[in-house]
Amino acid sequence: MATFFVFLRGVNVGGVVLKMEDLRKLLEYIGFTKVRTYIQSGNAIFESGEANKRRMEAEIAFETKAVVGRDIPVFVLSREELGAIVAEHPLAILGSEDKLYVTLLSQEPEAEDRENLMGTMNDVDRHAMGKRVVYSYYGEGYGNSKRSNNFIEKMLKVNATTRNWATMTKLYELGTNAKG
Repeated sequence: MATFFVFLRGVNVGGVVLKMEDLRKLLEYIGFTKVRTYIQSGNAIFESGEANKRRMEAEIAFETKAVVGRDIPVFVLSREELGAIVAEHPLAILGSEDKLYVTLLSQEPEAEDRENLMGTMNDVDRHAMGKRVVYSYYGEGYGNSKRSNNFIEKMLKVNATTRNWATMTKLYELGTNAKG
């Protein structure tokens, strides 16, 4: 069994309600084990013998739609993938950890779209790109930025979901150290 992390986009905001207990039950119904949720924004850790992350994303998306009544983008990462993401935030030298964010991408964006996003940086908001991740530093805070998740999706032409740095590192820690 391998450990995986699931991130749902847009739950418990904008009127889309998914209780974390319902998410846990949904994941267990699919057949995942040792399911744990973290905070109320669609984050969970689970174990599975399944190796096909796209299949897992499709199953989770199907079951989530049955509960909330609309399509919800789903992102599944292996422990190794999340470990690589949280190994180091490339913009951490710019300032406080509470201004660091990570945006997961549904697929690798086109080179031209990546260049377009990188061209939007200013003295306040900065981004660094990985293959399927955007690291961000929001100098005046995420809530004050116009370059948030929706902006990144529009610029890169892919689905995306954003989490703060503390959430990403805590999830990885829980998925690496917890045994149940």
